Amino acid sequence: MAEIKSFKALRYNSETIDDISTVIAPPYDVINKEQQESLYELNEKNVIRIDLNKEPGDKKYETARTIFEAWQNENLLVSETEESIYPYYQKFNYEDNEHERIGIVALVKLHEFEDKIILPHEETFSGPKEDRLKLMKACRANLSPIFGVFEDSNDLIQRTIIDFIASNKPIIEAESLDGILNKIWKITDKNIIADIASSFAEKQILIADGHHRYETSLNLNKEFKTPQSEFTMFYLAPSNQKGLLINPTHRVLNNVKDFDSIYSSIKDNFIVENCDKINEKDLAPNEFFVVYKKSNVLIKCKIKNKDLDKFYNMSVFAVQSNIMNPYKDLYSDIKFFKNFEDTKSSLKNDSVGLILPKFLPQDIMNVVLSNTKMPQKSTYFYPKVATGLLFNKLY
Repeated sequence: MAEIKSFKALRYNSETIDDISTVIAPPYDVINKEQQESLYELNEKNVIRIDLNKEPGDKKYETARTIFEAWQNENLLVSETEESIYPYYQKFNYEDNEHERIGIVALVKLHEFEDKIILPHEETFSGPKEDRLKLMKACRANLSPIFGVFEDSNDLIQRTIIDFIASNKPIIEAESLDGILNKIWKITDKNIIADIASSFAEKQILIADGHHRYETSLNLNKEFKTPQSEFTMFYLAPSNQKGLLINPTHRVLNNVKDFDSIYSSIKDNFIVENCDKINEKDLAPNEFFVVYKKSNVLIKCKIKNKDLDKFYNMSVFAVQSNIMNPYKDLYSDIKFFKNFEDTKSSLKNDSVGLILPKFLPQDIMNVVLSNTKMPQKSTYFYPKVATGLLFNKLY
């Protein structure tokens, strides 16, 4: 099964950078233009200048390589001297509640998806894969970890991490722009590393976030076939912890031409209930809301019992199959939103909002193990893993 190992991470030099908070960034695929500008202004050494710089076309990859190499030559980025596995702790607020999440950063051996060791759960787009491949080849490094989830049924790995961080000081402490506290430790003890690695020998890893980067790593390894390229950097989090939040990605269909046809199909295919308000927190996995402002339609829909197995008891499959795919000629644009408030504010008179429920890790695992992938942009694992805490040089 999964093979993990320690590595000598490259990281910002704490003797040069007074506040690591000023040089980290969110993952590239959730950064908008305004946030990119803010990160540029925050610190001239912010990782955004490598991971998502402003240069046009392919020039951005050359610029990224030049900056990345210069920062290493200037000792702004320094390598650890010992092979290590890196416990990673996050503390954050969500919906007025405080949460904590723990995991480790380590190298994971690459496997094709058909090996059933590394498991994808979403379809991918070709554009981001090409972009990340060019950047990875230019910098010769993993600039951010892929986010993976694994079952830790006996809590062995969690207990090991918790015991270690309780008795050791972190090597990195940084707060993200969104207020998330990030702490990194390093484990150099070979016995502890061996115990963690052996625990993964019977495990599968579900990719939570970073499908494009994983497929990019597979493609890079096919090209270079070196011992270094056979592994890629992962953040690995146990699935059985309250701080692992799996939020939906809501859909908004814009410029809808014939809502009556869509509405008729919805009433035929789902159990429909009229509503006065939306409370997305109370949705079951097989339920969703439909909003159409022009006709003041607000309904709660539920998958019929006869269709539960077909749609894996998950409304995202039913929405894709019964609404989005068959009626794609009746709308000209689709937007995806990570939270309900942004979804609601984006709705126009001719828009149809599809408000989806949260997910459970086991439900996603069940889908993957049945040789199925979820529709693109189904899940939003929160919080994201910060970019700029650790890097992994590939060759």
